[in-house]
Amino acid sequence: MKKMMLRIVIAPLLTSILLSSYLPLNSLLASPKETIQSDQTEITKAAKQWHEQLMQQPSFSHWKNASLTISSLGPGTHGWLVLLKQKNEVVGYMIIHAVEQGGYALSEYGTGDPASLQILAEHSDQLIYAGPFHSIIPVSEEKNDAIAYIEPFLLEDFPIQKSDVEAASKQHTQIGQGASKQPALITGIDSVTYFSPYDVMPWLTTEPLNYSFEDDTSVEVMIELGSQLRYTTESWNNLVFSVYSITGYHEWNEFDLYLALQSENDQLTRYIPYETLMDQGSFYDCAQYEL
Repeated sequence: MKKMMLRIVIAPLLTSILLSSYLPLNSLLASPKETIQSDQTEITKAAKQWHEQLMQQPSFSHWKNASLTISSLGPGTHGWLVLLKQKNEVVGYMIIHAVEQGGYALSEYGTGDPASLQILAEHSDQLIYAGPFHSIIPVSEEKNDAIAYIEPFLLEDFPIQKSDVEAASKQHTQIGQGASKQPALITGIDSVTYFSPYDVMPWLTTEPLNYSFEDDTSVEVMIELGSQLRYTTESWNNLVFSVYSITGYHEWNEFDLYLALQSENDQLTRYIPYETLMDQGSFYDCAQYEL
């Protein structure tokens, strides 16, 4: 409640400051490669602002002095993959998308596991990204209409068909959500100690919490109280069921909440917008779990 009141008081002042700082949207007719030729481009400016905020956080301190490499996610996506490199080692990533209202949105970002980040770096030109749970890399040539795919964040082979990938790519599943305001400021953080998402399985016996959340502050409070929240999602036409532990959050500009998701690959932490998570999956509290 205190936080909600603070938002009400701060919002008008913060909005007036931020409105003067929105980044104009580059013409969608321009080549994505052309938009990243110079450090003066708007996409680079936005990426640097998010980078500068994140590297000040304890769990992102290794991002300091990291260089940014920006590449297009492909024709028609209006999206970019940003890899952060420290002494030739990839230490993190950001996914950025242009938004219709103007400017850019930070669709997700993450840090941690060198193996996963290296996969992203080595196959950045092959990454198919249609949302945080619809990201895939083809690892074999097409043969008899069959292609082998790997999910770069889970480092798992996925049992999906080319038609599933094409369908998801056309839908661009809930991308372009998240922080878009400039200047970008992290105004709140919290975290809990990592726990395996499969220690208990509340999704087997309880109802999702989604409909009981008043807004994103409900999740923030639960994390601040030390709750061990789980998040489940079904992707690729319900062929893949994934479970994540929610181990923290970042709040941007008092409004945009990103939750920290970790799978059994506990080294990798992905930050994904709350709105995207509400659209694509379900939240559970292990305190509800019944044997």
